[in-house]
Amino acid sequence: MPVPPHVYAVVAVALLAISAAGVLVRGAEEAHPLVVALWRTLAASVLLSPAIRRVSREDAVRIGFAGALLALHFGSWFGSLHLTTVLRSTVLVTLAPIWVGLLEWGVLRSPPPRRFWTGVGIALLGVALMASERGEEASLAGDALALVGGISGAGYFFLGKTVRARVGIGTYASLVCLAAAASLLPVVLVLDLPMGGFRTDTWLWIAALALGPQLLGHNGLNYALAYIPAARLTSLTLLEPVGAALLAWLLLGEQPAAAAALGGGLAVVGVLAAAREEREDPATAG
Repeated sequence: MPVPPHVYAVVAVALLAISAAGVLVRGAEEAHPLVVALWRTLAASVLLSPAIRRVSREDAVRIGFAGALLALHFGSWFGSLHLTTVLRSTVLVTLAPIWVGLLEWGVLRSPPPRRFWTGVGIALLGVALMASERGEEASLAGDALALVGGISGAGYFFLGKTVRARVGIGTYASLVCLAAAASLLPVVLVLDLPMGGFRTDTWLWIAALALGPQLLGHNGLNYALAYIPAARLTSLTLLEPVGAALLAWLLLGEQPAAAAALGGGLAVVGVLAAAREEREDPATAG
C-alpha cells in the first residue's frame, strides 16, 4: 500500500528536528545527561497529556517497555556526546536500521527486501567515512555508549511499530515519554544527581530539546510508524549525521574533513535506496 505523501513531509520535518539534538545536548552540558533526558521526556509527556486515551493492558505493557528502552537510548547517547564528537556519536547511534531490520527478520519473520540491505550497506560505508577521523575529542567509551544508544533506540522503534497500529499518536507519545521519565527518575535519585539550580540558558536548551527533537522529531517518526515499516523508517535516520555535522560545524566549530563530506553524500544515496518503496509487478498484480 503506497505511503501517503504527507507522511514523508512529516518525516522530513522530524529528521530536521532530531538532527539538532546533539548540538542541543551539548548546550545543556551543565546538567547531567540523565537529568537532561529526564526533563526532556517528562516535559514532552506533560505537554501531550491532553491527548491521552485509554489503552489495553497489553499495549500499556509494551509502551512501558518501549519507554524504558527510550530512557536507555537517551541516557547512553547523551552521555556519549560528552565523551566524543557530535558527528561520531550521531553516526554510531543512527546504526539503528541494522538492529531494526534484524529484529523484524528474527521476531516477525519479515525480512526487509534486498534493496534495503544494499542501501543500508552504502549508507554505512558513508557513515564510516564520516567517522573515520577520530580526533582528540573522541573516545572508545563515547563510541560504546553511542552504540548502546543505537541498539536501545532500535528496540524502542520496533516496539512502537507493534503498538502504533492500535494507539493514536498523541496517546502513544505522551505515555511512552512518561514511561521513559519514570524509568530515569529512580536512577537520577539513586545517583543523587542535581535536578535543578541550573543557569537559564541550560533550561532553554532542555526546553528546545523537548519541543524540537522530541515533539517534532520523535513524535513525527512515531506517527510515520503507522504507515512505514520500522526498518525502512529507521533507515531514513541515517541522514541525521549529515544535518548534525552541519550544525556542529556552524555552531560548535567541529569542521568535518573531506572524507566526512564524501561520506555524507554516500549516506544520502544509501538511504534513498533503502527507503524506496517496493513496486508491485504488474504481471503479478491482481
